[in-house]
Amino acid sequence: MNQPDKKWLSLSEAARSLGVHPSTLRRWADRGSIPVSVTPGGHRRFSETDLAMFATQHRQTGTLAPNTGQVWGDYALVETRQRLSVRPEPSWLAAFEEDERNEKRELGRRLMGLIMQHISAPADDETLLIEAKSIAIRYAQNCVRVGLRAADGLKATAFFRDALTEVALQMPQVARLDDEARLRLLRKVNQVFNVVQVALVEYYEQHGASLSR
Repeated sequence: MNQPDKKWLSLSEAARSLGVHPSTLRRWADRGSIPVSVTPGGHRRFSETDLAMFATQHRQTGTLAPNTGQVWGDYALVETRQRLSVRPEPSWLAAFEEDERNEKRELGRRLMGLIMQHISAPADDETLLIEAKSIAIRYAQNCVRVGLRAADGLKATAFFRDALTEVALQMPQVARLDDEARLRLLRKVNQVFNVVQVALVEYYEQHGASLSR
């Protein structure tokens, strides 16, 4: 950063100017897609001139921001991590040992990727919803194994559904979505969670587990 005539922005400021999530801009910088300087303290700084040039070039090619699914996924990951860091942790999470939590994280990553694909797909893809059902069944099996009630399993899915829906509601400010696009985004998120929650209840019913026990 030896060019004092340039105006430099922090990661969050630069991301805001481009209309993307900071983690998205960090990823672009790390792979060399956009120029970045690093302060002695390890903080990324972006030149306003470089940002303007990057925006102009990528708007011309229609690739300024990643697709809606990717932007939503970046924000959703941050939101769920923040909610899970709150103490005391939810009772449905406390029931799982560390190895079981690792399995839950893997299932969560699979579901997040699936929702991102579903959001980005121009039309509904039934194969994605079938995969969502298989993830829900795996989750229900784990819940039964540790002795959780169906109600606890539903509390867990509601926890994530609330977080991801809230992110979808914030998307117009993040990705400049119009009302129609926002409604489509919400519908797709809810479509996946409808499948997940129904599959979880069906698994409990089929295996004799009471919803109210």
